[in-house]
Amino acid sequence: MRKIVSVEVFPTAIGLKDIFTIGTGFVGDPNAAGHHIYVKITTDDGYCGWGEQRALPSWSYETAESITSAIRYHLAPVLIGRNPLMLNEIHQEMYQTLKPAVSNGQPFAKAAIDIALHDLAGRILDVPIHVLLGGKRHNELPLCYALSIDTPEVMGLKAKVLLPCKCFKVKVAGHPELDEARLRAIHEAVPDAKLWIDANQSYIPSKVIELLERVSDIREVYCLEQPVSSQDWFGMKRVRERVRIPVAIDEGCFSSFDLAKIARLECADAVVLKVCKSGGLRECLKTAHVAEAHSLEMLGSGLTEAGIGFVATIHLFSMLDLVLPPELNGPVFLDSMAVEGLEIREHVVTVPDGPGLGVTPDEAYIAEHALPLHI
Repeated sequence: MRKIVSVEVFPTAIGLKDIFTIGTGFVGDPNAAGHHIYVKITTDDGYCGWGEQRALPSWSYETAESITSAIRYHLAPVLIGRNPLMLNEIHQEMYQTLKPAVSNGQPFAKAAIDIALHDLAGRILDVPIHVLLGGKRHNELPLCYALSIDTPEVMGLKAKVLLPCKCFKVKVAGHPELDEARLRAIHEAVPDAKLWIDANQSYIPSKVIELLERVSDIREVYCLEQPVSSQDWFGMKRVRERVRIPVAIDEGCFSSFDLAKIARLECADAVVLKVCKSGGLRECLKTAHVAEAHSLEMLGSGLTEAGIGFVATIHLFSMLDLVLPPELNGPVFLDSMAVEGLEIREHVVTVPDGPGLGVTPDEAYIAEHALPLHI
């Protein structure tokens, strides 16, 4: 019987080409590399699978140190000696080892493992990840890009530079008058583009209602994401009942169980799907099924992952009917995607059809940009 013989973890520093700031604060800039955690799972007969996740503790609680130690000391022992195709068994053991409890139990660490297992299974069976999950519906996916919080003029210029991109996630900062100016500057720069407002928890209900009243004439504003604090589901409900556009939940929804409660509370019209917060591809797909069953719109996003995490997400999103192009920022923000074989033309990505992820990690880049951690 084929079995897993090694689980290696590679904390890696990948630089950003531009400053990136969101409602909860600083993400990175050319002087502050992002922390990416790579996982390589190898079998006794020489097959390898790769996973990746980015640590962003200003967005959620997991750090590069916690992800690395969780994988090395808690999840890797679950995998050693296991048949890599027995995914149900492995996932059950992982969730017993790092119990979900009130949260879903260090999902970023689990997501890196989950992606690597799917890449490994796809390579063993000689099929792409999307086939493992049921098959793609879309051969290509246009991308949406985030516009970092800045002056209205700069945000408008950056939107224009990113043409022919036709959808932007506009980061706002909790100040109705200034955020209105940002949205108007972007709309004037790219009049036909859809605008997806993302507050990243920076507003209170009354203030975000004021913002939407100020920009009610901009018909290209499609939706509002996570206007209030992640735990304030009743604040979400209050906003949803007062505004005309869909209200989407992101930081307030990490699992299919969370979304079931949110649907019962009627505090969101849409959910933002992220592989990282879900704990991997399988769990994210469960959330998508709950969304479909409750007639909640689905939006797709990430946390500026590099190529491995980016492509894994593309496989998943190719299977779904998202209401806007997925917001995946790696191609425009990162110095390197650290993979070979990724095909993107004019902000449209081709869904890979090769085995597993369908791309090859740049192992030399990963080794050269090792992130020293004290754990």
